[in-house]
Amino acid sequence: MRQQSLLLPGPAALIAVVLAAWLGMSPLNNFDLFFHLAGGRFLLEHGFTRVDPFSITGTAGWVPHEWGFGVACMALIRGLGAGGPGLLIAMLVVANVLLLWSAVGRAASGGRGLLALAVFTAVLLVHAPTWGQERPYHLGHLLFTVAVVSVQAWRAGNTRILWLFPVLGALWANLHGSWPLGPALLGGTALGMALDSAGDRRKALRGLAFAAAAFLAAGLGPDGMNIYLYPFHHSLLPSTQNIVEWRPLDLDLGSSWAYLALFGAALFVVGGAPARRFAILLPTLVLGVAAIKVQRHAPFAAVLMALAILEHSRRPTASEAVKWPWQRLDGALARWSARAEGSLWPALVLLVLATIHALNPLPVEQGVRRRLIPIDALEELRKLPPGKVLNPFVIGGAISFFAGAEYKVFIDSRNDPFPLSIHEDYTRLLWGEPGWEEALARYAPDYLLWNTTNPGNILLDHLRARGGWREVTRDGNYVLWVQERGTAMEPP
Repeated sequence: MRQQSLLLPGPAALIAVVLAAWLGMSPLNNFDLFFHLAGGRFLLEHGFTRVDPFSITGTAGWVPHEWGFGVACMALIRGLGAGGPGLLIAMLVVANVLLLWSAVGRAASGGRGLLALAVFTAVLLVHAPTWGQERPYHLGHLLFTVAVVSVQAWRAGNTRILWLFPVLGALWANLHGSWPLGPALLGGTALGMALDSAGDRRKALRGLAFAAAAFLAAGLGPDGMNIYLYPFHHSLLPSTQNIVEWRPLDLDLGSSWAYLALFGAALFVVGGAPARRFAILLPTLVLGVAAIKVQRHAPFAAVLMALAILEHSRRPTASEAVKWPWQRLDGALARWSARAEGSLWPALVLLVLATIHALNPLPVEQGVRRRLIPIDALEELRKLPPGKVLNPFVIGGAISFFAGAEYKVFIDSRNDPFPLSIHEDYTRLLWGEPGWEEALARYAPDYLLWNTTNPGNILLDHLRARGGWREVTRDGNYVLWVQERGTAMEPP
């Protein structure tokens, strides 16, 4: 029976197999990945520095708080080639899906029937837009789920699990900026437990102490105590407010409606419950409201909402299970889920893909989605003498990785190294606003790697009219120009 359960895939394992194959074979396509790769390579070769090595405009200082992701991706590239980062993302997503299903089972007291599958599916729909992006928030999602399962174990009586939280805090802070959610989850749960029962107040105090220890442990990284204020400082930057994931919930996205469906279901189920458990409700409420204001929190909040629904849902009686046909389906699904462990299958897919990548590692240049990343233009730039590059926000990391740190970018999607004045100059250059010529003169670029599509064509039209630039190459929607200083040039 044990062997059968290991080989029988459950709902989560079937989903994980599909995700493992899809993500493990996908080309690299996220712009942000490349500044992580550039940073990871620089740290491996030179160590940590507060001075931004990739620009002269990043005067606010370099804070590589997610350095662990970049270093891990570079290590995988050296062993597996271009497939390494995609395989890492596949492993993180698969592990998160399987662990979420385990958390759902705990919240449903082992009865993973139709309701459990419904809320689990809704959580995955909220997470789905992130899956195809090679970014470190997959580490944040997985570590948050680890924290959730650990809190569930603690509430069930496992006091030793609290010792995991300081370790989790130190690790998480060097991998993704969502690390404060770990201490916040444990602390919020502890406060909720104290509200649920006066007899649990001593247990709650112990939880609060470990939450504080997890928060303090985050300072053990290379950034030291600066890490404590960094997430809050970053979230308040004016430039951060222009980043899509830091905006309020976008109702044009299907994932947002999945989130709101969970939110509404949680209000309905909890409102009708005979008793309420503040241990789950307190952190759910805080994070749930925060996700409406800042949509990057939605994947985290969705997990807590799903668990709150399951903890407060009414279990059917035996007579109801006979009376309603859907209850029979619910029982069959619960029995299947109880017997099936099946995580062997996604693990096997990942192992096969890792073997393929190891035996036939591709150069990174051959493993990217070329319609998004102008590899040919970047290779031409690398042939030119090092200098200053004027570039769009999203392509800066790719310049730093493929051309090298000697080619100083004007701006990139790390965002926070660049003071507000640089962001304002970038807006002037992008839209041709008054002051764009002064902004161009202040930076005095040697090269222009720019997007030809609107609004990129605005700057290109202005520079054609002025002259003094020579086109080196055109690659898809990008052009590479060289400034010819001190000579009269025909417009490119």
